[in-house]
Amino acid sequence: MHQPQKFIDLSFTLGPSGSEIMPVEIEYMGHDLGGRHLSELVGVAQSNLPDGMAWASERVRAGTHCGTHVDAPFHYSPLCADEPSRTIDDLPVDWFFAPAICIKVNPDLRLGRIGLQELEEAEKQLGHLVQQPNIILFNTGAGAKYSQPEYNDCGRGLSSELVERLCERNVKVIGTDAWSIDPPLSEMRLELHKSGISSLWAAHYSGRKYEFSAIERLCNLDLLPLSGFWLSCFPVKISRGSAAWVRAVALFF
Repeated sequence: MHQPQKFIDLSFTLGPSGSEIMPVEIEYMGHDLGGRHLSELVGVAQSNLPDGMAWASERVRAGTHCGTHVDAPFHYSPLCADEPSRTIDDLPVDWFFAPAICIKVNPDLRLGRIGLQELEEAEKQLGHLVQQPNIILFNTGAGAKYSQPEYNDCGRGLSSELVERLCERNVKVIGTDAWSIDPPLSEMRLELHKSGISSLWAAHYSGRKYEFSAIERLCNLDLLPLSGFWLSCFPVKISRGSAAWVRAVALFF
């Protein structure tokens, strides 16, 4: 493989945001505090350090489903196909570096969930079926609203039929720029009223039958073509985690 010629960052900055349902708090500990800590650890006066300073550091308090993150199968259910669901630290790393497809969809929430027809239309443009080892991304237009409170009310969710079709083709990673692979909560309430309990969190519940990871809250998907790039999206290896933060990057070779 040749050296990448172009990189596009697809991850939002993790930090306080009007789009985060769960608050993100970052405590910043400056170089002066680091100097005090170092002087205590090694037993010297802080004044003996260069400018009395040493390291800077931060303490982050945030849910693993905040910011751009990867869901593990364990997030959806304790069991997947009658076997214990794998946590984020158990997943194979080769899931998270592969050629990718980015499907742009109509953002109008009145169209309902993204379905098989939109996948098939993209496949006609590609000239082949989407399947493993591809990572599949859906550009719903929601990413443009991130940092604003209305972000969580944007972004069409994926139908369970679409998720399951991809999983049947051994696709392991499915991503979106929306808050979730399911619709906004306001839309799920409407679905619940119209279609009953089977519609609730339906894309995630597909993970009870099929093993896959979802990447949620991606950005800059509007900068991506339909194909012709790779995605690097290795999640942080959190012990027994249901999800982990990720620095997702598109690479063009």
